[in-house]
Amino acid sequence: MFENFTKTKAYAILAGTFCALIMMSNILAAKTINYSFIILPCSIITFPALFIVNDLLSEIYGFKMAKMVIYLGFILNLFAVICYTIAMILPSNSPNSDAFAAILGTTPRLLFAGLCSYISSNIVNSKVLVKLKEKYYHLLFVRCMLSTAVGQTVDTVIFITVGFYGVLSLDLMINMIICLTLFNILYEFISYPLTRKVVLSIRKLDDGELKGQINQEN
Repeated sequence: MFENFTKTKAYAILAGTFCALIMMSNILAAKTINYSFIILPCSIITFPALFIVNDLLSEIYGFKMAKMVIYLGFILNLFAVICYTIAMILPSNSPNSDAFAAILGTTPRLLFAGLCSYISSNIVNSKVLVKLKEKYYHLLFVRCMLSTAVGQTVDTVIFITVGFYGVLSLDLMINMIICLTLFNILYEFISYPLTRKVVLSIRKLDDGELKGQINQEN
């Protein structure tokens, strides 16, 4: 399977993984986890991994190629929502129709909040990592942690503010922003050894069809 593996093939796998994670995250977000004073969406299972894949794409292939995958994820996510909406509108005598709508349906406000936070946070995450790489090439850990911290903060602030302002109390909104951001940063910290191993492994691969499109210092 991995015979003659190149950066081109690795890019395809990372792009597919990124898009799959955003689709899963949106479905998992329909359920929340309540533990004591902590309230988190179940998308925390997959969404932090989205930023890790973003880091891999940005670190190895650069901002331009990472941005292409981010836009692709945005388009596929929007297309999925349109398909879910059409499916809910179509007549059905299925006993699971209400459950289907409860899980895959979303209000326009939350949809707008999710799309805005996704595109903004991932672009910022990628841009920050690439900019840091120009000055601190040998500090991969610092780049990954700082880019994730900035990206996740942007994501949670935009999503919680746009999606829940006027619905939840300010204290609860701040609590959710802090909990989500800290959890995602912790996720990145724990996953860093694997992230580093993947980065170093892909750097050693041949460029394949991507030759001339990515920075050769990678």
